[in-house]
Amino acid sequence: MTNSRCLLLLLWCFELLMMSSHAGEIEPPKIAIIGAGMTGLSAGRRLMELGLRDFDIFEGADRVGGRIHSIPYHGGYLQMGAQFINGEANPLYKIAAEFGLIEGELSDLAHFTESLYPTGKCSMDRSDFQLFMDFIEPLDTKYRTLAEMNQTIARSHSMKMLYDEDFARFVQKNEIFGQRLNFFEALSRPYRSYWEFEWSSDWGDQSLSNLRDWDDRGAIGVSYTTTKIGYKGIIDFMAAQSPERNIHLKHRIKNIQYDGEKIELSLDNGTRLATQYDYVIVTTSLGHLKRFSSTLFTPPLGRFKQKLIDAIGFGGSCKIFLRWENPWWLPGTHSIAPLPIKGCPGRERNIDIFEEEMTTLQTVSWEENTLMAWIAGRGHRYMDSLSDEEIIERTTRLIRYVYNNETIEKPSEIVRTKMTENELLLGAYSYVSQKQAAAGLKHGDLGMPVKFAGNLKVLFAGEATHYRMFETAVGAYQSGRREVDRLIDDWNLRHGITHRVDPASSRKVKNQSVVDKKHRISSVCANRSDGHCHPQ
Repeated sequence: MTNSRCLLLLLWCFELLMMSSHAGEIEPPKIAIIGAGMTGLSAGRRLMELGLRDFDIFEGADRVGGRIHSIPYHGGYLQMGAQFINGEANPLYKIAAEFGLIEGELSDLAHFTESLYPTGKCSMDRSDFQLFMDFIEPLDTKYRTLAEMNQTIARSHSMKMLYDEDFARFVQKNEIFGQRLNFFEALSRPYRSYWEFEWSSDWGDQSLSNLRDWDDRGAIGVSYTTTKIGYKGIIDFMAAQSPERNIHLKHRIKNIQYDGEKIELSLDNGTRLATQYDYVIVTTSLGHLKRFSSTLFTPPLGRFKQKLIDAIGFGGSCKIFLRWENPWWLPGTHSIAPLPIKGCPGRERNIDIFEEEMTTLQTVSWEENTLMAWIAGRGHRYMDSLSDEEIIERTTRLIRYVYNNETIEKPSEIVRTKMTENELLLGAYSYVSQKQAAAGLKHGDLGMPVKFAGNLKVLFAGEATHYRMFETAVGAYQSGRREVDRLIDDWNLRHGITHRVDPASSRKVKNQSVVDKKHRISSVCANRSDGHCHPQ
């Protein structure tokens, strides 16, 4: 061996020794997670998987779960937020299946196609009812195909615009007018609720781009139902993955100051937390960001980030559970669509907003005395404005009318939450709005992190940041893991560590390394060029 080759070998060995020594001295990053919903808990779980325990999860409420809220009720749990699981090729389905929480499959249109339609003193022509069902049957496929094939229409049209055009042609073709037209317009209300349930918003603001951008890689129009335990079991499992001392309830973060070497957090009572952080992952709802982003961040967010927050849609979808001591509906009923019709006896004038929005009463499979009213779109905020007594009174009056039976009792119990009035939530989940689609903005853009002085500081996660599974608990779960992997990539890069973990198998590979003596930091997104991470 020549002297020059020996010298090169000695230099190479010295470099390896210095890198190893340097790596052993690096402290693991201190990480703050804002919000203990599905996203925040998922981020905590990912950190624990990687051996990182130096993190804090701050939650403003007195419970974990965020918009996923399970309330104890007659031997089970009412799912006030997430209730179904989208697709089986995702980690939430696997968790639910492992714990026996999957009950079955349900068509997204079941509440419409399998419903009873009481109409009060107006009789229903079964042939006209079937005519309407035949009319709406191909629309879902038609709109999805149109969204995929014509981006211009997808960006410019709302669901309501398309339906109004098709309904006008349907009416003209079948020569429908007068009282007969009132009947078909009444049937359009529960059909409208299908789109509003799906996208948690008024269908007049739902861009057709929702159908283009969203994809759960599962069967179209099918969701998996959960047991009477439901998401309670999933959230409990997720929360248990992080040490109890790491989760701080009743800690509402009022300000995130990220313009220094470290990040400083302040609570809503004015207290500045003693711990300073290297990174913060913000998982609050988009509704919370819409209202508080101007004061939550110091310095303020950039113009493009604020534009995204303002433009991406965030809507309402709520459930109101009503219980009767003596059920008045027939056993085996799936759902009831109260259908007051304009022009019928007792409804000579227009149908009011309560009757327009109270379109669906679904039976609760495990509690035979309870019906669930599902309200979405503009109806969510309206229902939240009413007292329990007003809802009970109006529901009773409506049911008595459509069944032409004044002896039906009032509900004995009502359970609901007012998400639109909760400042930590302010709604249900995101969707592609008309404004967003027209501007060509994507949900995934909201997940872009914020830097200061060239250093990554603030990361954003949550269902509203997922590029294809926004509005789902699955998207929330995956986005939390995505941002943990992103910050670890950044931490490794800052400290000159280029070692990776094989994302397909998580096996140790040639360049895997330890950042310090106790904590192993790795990346499952290192080789992706599109900015999206698909965690295992």
